[in-house]
Amino acid sequence: MAIGIFFETAALLGASWSTEIWQLFLSQGICFGWGMGFLFIASVGLIPQWFNKRRSFANSIGAAGSGLGGLIYSLVTNAIIQRNGLGWAFRILAIVTFTVNGVCAILVRDRNIAIGSIHEAFALRLLKRIEFLLLLGWGFFSLLGYVVLLFSLPNYATSIGLTAQQGSVIGALLNLGQGVGRPFIGYFSDAAGRMNIALLGTFLTGFFCFVIWIFAKSYGVMIFFSLMVGAFAGTYWATISVISAEVVGLQLLPSALSIIWISLIIPSTFAEPIGLQLKTQTGNIYLHAQVFTAMMYMAAAICLWFLRAWKISELEAIANDNAEKREAAIKDDDAVPHEPVLTRTRTIAESVKSKAKAAKGLWAWQRV
Repeated sequence: MAIGIFFETAALLGASWSTEIWQLFLSQGICFGWGMGFLFIASVGLIPQWFNKRRSFANSIGAAGSGLGGLIYSLVTNAIIQRNGLGWAFRILAIVTFTVNGVCAILVRDRNIAIGSIHEAFALRLLKRIEFLLLLGWGFFSLLGYVVLLFSLPNYATSIGLTAQQGSVIGALLNLGQGVGRPFIGYFSDAAGRMNIALLGTFLTGFFCFVIWIFAKSYGVMIFFSLMVGAFAGTYWATISVISAEVVGLQLLPSALSIIWISLIIPSTFAEPIGLQLKTQTGNIYLHAQVFTAMMYMAAAICLWFLRAWKISELEAIANDNAEKREAAIKDDDAVPHEPVLTRTRTIAESVKSKAKAAKGLWAWQRV
């Protein structure tokens, strides 16, 4: 995290004195990207280590910071630019970045030793597990849609006749929706199942893009869409670490997240160029980009749907195995008069097997 703070601060300061485009590529592009990567990757897996019962809720509160931060930064930065100019805006952001992240880096603690975390940058054996590949697919398709949505929404607002200021408000409200919506996603994830809520949020984002965004032609509808879709568009960031822990376990979580972040390089790099290439010259120029965004979220939901089915199957296998172990333990008991206990245990085991069998399948409901 300290390395990330150094790179981010240096990037913002370098950008403040940049006079040519290649200098911005090096500062805001490469250097800031490195800094953000070091900070994000080092911190995102820490919150799940400290919680169990309320893990999703705690993680989503942390994830809400990026939504609220995006809202505050977009408004404050514009005000600083208007008052002090672009150069000083970069310098002030550098001071804020260094101070706030510095305090966080000093105070943050991990539980790597306590839980026996395995830090392996390229745990390629994970790629042999179908459930992990489905997890990667969920992230890959989610980010393709997320980036196009995030960067195209303000421009779409201006394309339908809204002002640039109204377009910036639309983008700010999208971040507001993320900041407000992510804690609720986490709260209900702990109650109704983490994969269930992640699947619902991913699906609803694509659904809203289909039924609202494509037909949104007024400022009011755009505001409504920004708030609604913002609440669910960042479901991936609010739940990825806790769902990864469900798939691979806490010990392998750092190794799994390393591969996950690498897998997101391609969609995060090419998503917006794809969105721009899908623009047309007449009519709704963003129609193809809107359909693309919706379809990517639907594809992500399908990956998560199959991942959820795998989790249900795993829980069924565990329940059956535990029931068989209980039966075996009772049979090995030398005290023969315990027949009522044996009968009762068999009844419980059969009930567990029956419930697990009923939960099997893609369409089964279970809290996972």
